[in-house]
Amino acid sequence: MAITLLDMLKNAGLITREQFDEALRNRVLYGGKIGTSLIELGFVREDVLARFLSSKLALPYVHPDRLLAIPPETISLIPRELALKYGAIPIHREQKRLYLVMADPADLKAIDDISFITGFIIKPLIAPEVRLIQALGKYYNFEIDRRYEQIIERIDRERHLQEAAAAQAPASPTPEAEEAIPEAEIVDFIPEALDEELEEAEVVEAEWVARIGHFTIDTVSRTLALAEDREEIAGIIIDYLGQEFDRAAFFVIRGDAAFGWKGMRGGLELRDFDKVAIPLGSSSVLKTVADGKSYYLGALPQTPQNAMLVDSLGGEAPSAALLMPLVITGRVVNILYVDGGKRDLGERFAELHRLLTKAAL
Repeated sequence: MAITLLDMLKNAGLITREQFDEALRNRVLYGGKIGTSLIELGFVREDVLARFLSSKLALPYVHPDRLLAIPPETISLIPRELALKYGAIPIHREQKRLYLVMADPADLKAIDDISFITGFIIKPLIAPEVRLIQALGKYYNFEIDRRYEQIIERIDRERHLQEAAAAQAPASPTPEAEEAIPEAEIVDFIPEALDEELEEAEVVEAEWVARIGHFTIDTVSRTLALAEDREEIAGIIIDYLGQEFDRAAFFVIRGDAAFGWKGMRGGLELRDFDKVAIPLGSSSVLKTVADGKSYYLGALPQTPQNAMLVDSLGGEAPSAALLMPLVITGRVVNILYVDGGKRDLGERFAELHRLLTKAAL
C-alpha cells in the first residue's frame, strides 16, 4: 500500500495515532485535503506542514506573504477558468518558464493542459490547500467557504503572535521538527529581492530535475492507491506514460475485438481514439497478448490488424513496441501499448509491470 501524508507525519513523530484517526474522520465529514484537516484541528502548524511537504516532494513551497503579493500582470498569464479548474496560480515568469503554485503538483494532465494553452514550460510549486484557496479568492474571485475563512483567520492570528514573540526572543525549531524536516531540502519562496528568488529557484529546479523520475513514478503509485474508478486509473497511467514514451495507449478487450480507450502521442491526447476497434480474429500483436496473457516486445509484423493498430496511434510504425496485459480474475481486460522514449523498452518492463499490478488491485 502506498504511504500517505498522514503516514509520513506519524512516522516522523509530528502527529500521534489519535490525531491521525481524528484527522481522517474530519476529512470524511468536511472534505478538503488532509493537510487542511490537520491545520484546522491544530495538530500541525501551517509552516511545519508546508516545509514537510516541500522536503518529501522535493519541491519548493511558497510562503503566504509571497503568495498574496503577486503582481496583476503575472496573474493575467492564467485565465480564471483555467486557474479555478486546476487550482493553479502563476507566481513568477522567467522567459518561457512559468512557476505555478498548484493544488496537486503531480497532476500531469493539468501541467500538460496549462502548458499547451499558455505556451509556457510549467514549473510546479506547492502551498497548503487553505492558502491556495485564499489566493484563488483574492485573484480570481473564487467564493471561499466559511470553513476556510475561519481557518485562515485563526492561523493568521497565531502567526502574528508567533512573529511578535520571535521579534522579542527568537525561538529555535522544536527538536521533532528539526529531525523530521531535512533543512537542506527546504526552499521558501519569500518576498525578497528578485535575483535572490531566482537563484533559489534554480537550485531547487536542479535538485528537482535530478529526482523527478523517482518523484513522478512514486507519485503515480500513491495516486493510484487513491483512485476511485477505472477512468481515473487509466487517466493516471496514460498521463504519466505520455511524458515517458513517444506513444502510449490503453485498449479494452471485449469479445473478439480490442477497443481504443485512452491514448497519447507526443504528450498530447489522441483524438477519436475511443472510436478505434481492431478485430482479434486474425494475426496481430494485440491478439498474441490477449491469447497468451503475456507481454510482447519487438517490431510489429506486417499484418492488416497491426496496420490498423499503427494507424490508430497516428501512423509511422515504430522500430519496437511493448505491449502488456492487465489481467483481472484470470481474464485480459486491457492491453497497454508503449513505444519510443529515452530508455530501452526492455528496461522499463519491471516498472510498467508494477504499475499494471497496482492498477489491477
